[in-house]
Amino acid sequence: MKNLNKKPEKNLNKTAGTKANNERLGWALAGVTVAGGAALSATLGLANYLVSQITKSSAPNLSESYTLTPYEMDAEFEEVLFPTANGRMLSGWYMSHEGERRTVISAHGHGGRKEDMLGISTFLWKAGFNVLMFDFRGHGPERMKGELKTLGTQELEDYLAAIDFIYYRFAEDNQPEPIIGACGGSLGAAVALVAAARDARIRAVWADSSFSSRREVIAHNFETATHLPSRPVVDTADWVFKLRTGQPMGDFSPVKEISTMTPRPIYFIHGGADNTTPVSHAHTLYAAAKGYKELWIEPSLEHCQVYFKFRQEYRRRAIAFFQDWLTSDNQLQKSLEPKVEEGSLA
Repeated sequence: MKNLNKKPEKNLNKTAGTKANNERLGWALAGVTVAGGAALSATLGLANYLVSQITKSSAPNLSESYTLTPYEMDAEFEEVLFPTANGRMLSGWYMSHEGERRTVISAHGHGGRKEDMLGISTFLWKAGFNVLMFDFRGHGPERMKGELKTLGTQELEDYLAAIDFIYYRFAEDNQPEPIIGACGGSLGAAVALVAAARDARIRAVWADSSFSSRREVIAHNFETATHLPSRPVVDTADWVFKLRTGQPMGDFSPVKEISTMTPRPIYFIHGGADNTTPVSHAHTLYAAAKGYKELWIEPSLEHCQVYFKFRQEYRRRAIAFFQDWLTSDNQLQKSLEPKVEEGSLA
């Protein structure tokens, strides 16, 4: 007689196998979830660290106030303060000549300060130009604790405020309007280019080691430092950067704006072995510029080293460039052909 209560053995085996498969699937899904969460957490952590490295500024220390000034360069100067659009006061050194209209505004690099520009700035002053050097927000001995550095956004506002200050000084002294040139290194060069694209009061730009795109130079330096692909970390960092500064990384890009400078002249300088801002950025900017332009590349040199290797030639070229273009004649010399020089002076 059949035992109706006994279940077929194969059905028991099938049920047990299905249960085991489900357990394995559950563990696999849990592993994927954990791995995905860990990857996401790592990406967010790296992105946050990257943005912090770009934007944070430490509290100033007393020793930073004891540094070289134009006095040590045998140059006459005055300490000045001027406001940005939001009222933040910036400190600077102003070297001037009575009755001189030609004025060069110098801008330092990311994490630097105004004395970084002392060499070329005092050379220009001794050649007869007025020169203003100043510290960007988040830089220099008078920076505020916790104040952000933005690699372009706020620094551009600061540079435009410096132009306003020069115009104010000339008006206050009942002088004719100034004739302004821009001189910058690294970030300062990028800021000078974008400032000139947005403000026609700048007549000529000397741009040493500028990046063409903020996002691209950040991605390059991330890859160089970590040996990891920039995506997805830089994509995530873009979101973090916008939360902190109010703008995405891509919103500050000299190459997107440089063509609007036409026909005003630009002199590009770059080291061919630059691993902070690769020389490809200089070639990209040069190609995008539509007015008169010159490009000086020293193949063996790194970031912002051309001045230090060839001080005398650097001085000669910078002075000649501004003498040619900062004139009272409003008609720029459009007949000059663009120049490219790629080779060592050594």
